Amino acid sequence: MRSAISATLPRNPHFDDSRVVWSDAFSGMYEPVAYDEQFDDQWRLFLERKTGFCDHTGVETSDEYIDDRIAELTGVKDVLYRRKWGPLASTVARLSGRTARQERRGVGGRLWLEPKFSLQFFEGKRCLDAGCGAGRWTKTLKSLGGNMKSIDVSSHGIESTRRFHDDVSKCSIFDIPSRSELHRAFDFTLCWGVVMCTHDPRAAFSAVASTVKEGGALYLMVYAPTYHTSPQVLEWRARYHRECRTFEERLQFAYSIADRPENAINLLDMLNTFYNWTIPLDVCTEWFRAEGFKDVVLLNRNEPHACGLHMLGTKS
Repeated sequence: MRSAISATLPRNPHFDDSRVVWSDAFSGMYEPVAYDEQFDDQWRLFLERKTGFCDHTGVETSDEYIDDRIAELTGVKDVLYRRKWGPLASTVARLSGRTARQERRGVGGRLWLEPKFSLQFFEGKRCLDAGCGAGRWTKTLKSLGGNMKSIDVSSHGIESTRRFHDDVSKCSIFDIPSRSELHRAFDFTLCWGVVMCTHDPRAAFSAVASTVKEGGALYLMVYAPTYHTSPQVLEWRARYHRECRTFEERLQFAYSIADRPENAINLLDMLNTFYNWTIPLDVCTEWFRAEGFKDVVLLNRNEPHACGLHMLGTKS
């Protein structure tokens, strides 16, 4: 498959070595790529409001979608809506069609997290969104009282997040070791869907973990060795990288295999990255322990057909 990838790109573990499940023995074996470009097009399409890249759980930052994210984290529904409408919330929801839009807001899937965070958990905490993308988690934690800092390498992701948050800067996960102001500076760091898309997930995790102060918590989401190691996904990734030569061709391929056009971002997000590791639970658990975290919990252990691991640890 090597001929399908540009000769200017480094060795790819999947296409060159048939490696999809990460082992720490691979650390240091692969090289970085242009991470600032990997997700930038999907955030650009989000800002352009293209079908399949907006009104989607994986990216949308409007208040209705943020209320869904708050409910997933805390179990409390309609927090922002009730702040706005008070005792009129139920009536306005019925008359405005908000309730009827619930199914549409489910495009892209829901989170099954347990235990939940308390509604007051983030209040006053210094929080880092490491790899903020379009900013949905930045806005969610900020809405819950978090004092947010957001970083990303994508120009369009930064542009999106800056629409509602000022403290946003361009920074790669691998830049964190050289950014002393980020070291042990946060009560809560969230790193969603980033480290498994790098050349060295172990090193990426270590960089992210260094941002958490003593007594602080780290929330990590990575792909699990389930759906993303399936023959279907591996076939799609092979076709995407071997046959699609331009971004337009890749975008059309994502639309062609999506269950519906509104879900195209899920497919493009999964296929587009040069590295697409899946991480075993025991490997993730050992990462947390090696970086000084205790009380490590798998938050989505009850999720049916889980394709990712949602893990939380507290730094001792």
